[in-house]
Amino acid sequence: MTRACLDQRGFALPSAVFLLVVLSILGAYALNFVSLQQAASMQDVRGSRAYQAARSGLEWGIYQVMLPGTTNLAACPASPATLSIEGYSVTLTCSQAPEYYEQGTDRTIRVYDLQAIARSGTAGTPDYSERALQVLVSKCRGTDAAQPYQCG
Repeated sequence: MTRACLDQRGFALPSAVFLLVVLSILGAYALNFVSLQQAASMQDVRGSRAYQAARSGLEWGIYQVMLPGTTNLAACPASPATLSIEGYSVTLTCSQAPEYYEQGTDRTIRVYDLQAIARSGTAGTPDYSERALQVLVSKCRGTDAAQPYQCG
């Protein structure tokens, strides 16, 4: 053999090992990135579910204080009320302002402050999610023959 052929022996093995190491590092990075994306996506889903559970709790509370079809001014439900909605613990708190009587209109108005907090999982863990919503609603009662919700 010539001298030029002898100088080039053994170059393929180190370059193949280097290429395998680089490709395995890239694969590990891609796997880690996909895992983080999946965890973030699951947090988004849990957050959306917690939001919907809190919203459902608020809707239940609004129904309790509005008493559709009547002109009665209801009291707040027992506060805090705890509901279980699709794996979420929903705590609903309600407070009401004193009744307000509008002079000259024969109308009495009551304002309710409702807050719902939906929680699932254990705080400090990746599967924990919590959402809080708050709403102010008012109901009007006329002392004349006005129909419900026609205080205007």
